[in-house]
Amino acid sequence: MRLPGWIESLETARPAAASSTENAAETRRPKSFGMRLVGGWAELADNASEPAEESPAPAETATPAETATPVVLPPSPPVENRLAPPVPAAPSDTPTLSIDPASFRNAHPGKTTRAELLEGWGPGEEFVREDGAKGIFWKIDPFERVEVVLTDDVVESIRIKLGDPVAVKELAGQLDIGNLRTVSLLDDAGVSIGEVYPERGVVITVKPGTQSATAVLLEAIDAEAFVLRAEGELDDDTAYAVADLEYAIQIDPKHARAHRLLLVLLGEQGCWEQAAAIAARAESLDPSDVWTQLKHASVLLTLGKTDEARRKVEAVKSQKEIAPLVAAQAVRMLGRIELASKKPDYQRAVGHFEVAIRTAAPLATNESTDIQKAARDVLLDAHLGTALAIAKGTWQQKGRVIPKWIARSEAIVAEVDAKDSDRPGMEMHLCRGVLAAAAGSAEGVEPLPWVKRLLSVRETLDSTVKDQRERRQIDWEVGLALTDALTASLLRGDAKDMLENATLTAAYLERGSEQRELTAVERHDVGNLMFRIGVLHSLQKGDHPTAVTWFDKSVSLWSDSTGFDDGELGRLGESFVSMAISYWQVNRREDALKLSRKGVDMMVEAVDRKQLDERALAVAYGNLSTMYAEQGDDEQSKNYAEMASRAEATGTVIR
Repeated sequence: MRLPGWIESLETARPAAASSTENAAETRRPKSFGMRLVGGWAELADNASEPAEESPAPAETATPAETATPVVLPPSPPVENRLAPPVPAAPSDTPTLSIDPASFRNAHPGKTTRAELLEGWGPGEEFVREDGAKGIFWKIDPFERVEVVLTDDVVESIRIKLGDPVAVKELAGQLDIGNLRTVSLLDDAGVSIGEVYPERGVVITVKPGTQSATAVLLEAIDAEAFVLRAEGELDDDTAYAVADLEYAIQIDPKHARAHRLLLVLLGEQGCWEQAAAIAARAESLDPSDVWTQLKHASVLLTLGKTDEARRKVEAVKSQKEIAPLVAAQAVRMLGRIELASKKPDYQRAVGHFEVAIRTAAPLATNESTDIQKAARDVLLDAHLGTALAIAKGTWQQKGRVIPKWIARSEAIVAEVDAKDSDRPGMEMHLCRGVLAAAAGSAEGVEPLPWVKRLLSVRETLDSTVKDQRERRQIDWEVGLALTDALTASLLRGDAKDMLENATLTAAYLERGSEQRELTAVERHDVGNLMFRIGVLHSLQKGDHPTAVTWFDKSVSLWSDSTGFDDGELGRLGESFVSMAISYWQVNRREDALKLSRKGVDMMVEAVDRKQLDERALAVAYGNLSTMYAEQGDDEQSKNYAEMASRAEATGTVIR
């Protein structure tokens, strides 16, 4: 059996890595998962403390926007040379909340009526608070006072004032709620005045700044309590935060803040279809919220819906009296959308980034820390986007211009204090952006120093990131960056340690994708990497059993061809035909025949579309002929042999 022509060239150890990712994203993350591969970047994963080499600061430039003096970021501090401990498993599904509203003496907030209350408790004394709330109170031993607030003759809340202060932990144990996650209530000065137990509708009020309980408040289950708890868990346990937000939306579908927070978390976890649905709902709740509109556009961009994303961003940009920060974010996003388009206009992308830089630069010194940070993020991404656009476009003096934009990007990161919690995320963003530019052009930047720096940043994040889903997200980002590094190395004619480096890249991507909803493009790219690794095992090493383990992953990821461009159908078919050979060699013959037939069908369709030379089918038909012959099906073997001969004789070259 024979391999399709383009695959045979891989025998020279020069495979094409998965396509580079153009959309640099906000991120963070950790190091090797208890594995050590020899050679190449796999070796760097255990020696990540080596400092990054400085990028050259060129004196010349070919673009009119070049004005700032480049500053080179000092090397990252060395980190301990060790293997990271295994990352604990994150919940495979969103945790289930145990909702059980609390009651007192058969009175249920939100349900019990005045008549039912009086019938069960007997007469009490009426009261009116300063805020206008009305209700009834009783003296019920051993409590000092029990107050019931009523609205429209229905119990709204029950406040039980304790006779003596009790430790919150002890009281929670007595109420059988000590195992529940809580959220602290803070006053305007940030001092704790209570603990909320959202699943029960219980609030334990305390002496300000202490853990001495003075009263217990029972209310109907409230969406706001779940949102508050989710806000407090964003950095520690996003799985529970998602559960809280989803339940908050379930009981209050119009809670806008819950939608916005959930949109952020779903986007960070790669749950893109869910994020798109939440974004649409959030927009309907507050059509004037430009932040949600831009976030929705970023989700659409990731899903490959560039036209929809562009229309949404343009709508934001065209609004009257738009804030400067929003304007900078919008035009920066237009640059990213242009880069991700099927037919990108790199000059237009650079123009968008230029405007974003001019608009965001004055905001980097704004009095508001939040505005400063947001402006800084825009500046960093716009500089890296410019470097990528120049790398991929047709420009003069790339070797001098690209390093200048990278040096400027380093300067933006260098201005952030090394102890700032935002610094590692910015370092990750920087490394990803530079490696994307390196994958776009063989001129201007060498990938290896940036791989070292990337792995060093990941090592740093090991000690700071606790949330397991976030750690997997960082692994995903590292994997994407290493994918770009593979492409960059091949552009420079460097196939050294390609198998080891590609295997390490795949390990990061697999770990990072454990709980992601891969988009069609992501399935295409990751499947492509797995396929290349399998080909290297089969062609370089003749190791078909190992090759098949990688091909199994590719076949699963390529279960449909939606992530492939229209012109790639023939290549996909040839890939299936080539994989079938290894399946045949390990006696998975039914799988081999199935893959071969599927590949042939795709190749025939590509020929019909005039995207593939018909003679390419000769190899595929010939392989099927051989397979059927070995199975004793002489008729099928003869049919495919004749088809192979006709394809060889009658094929036409596509020009």
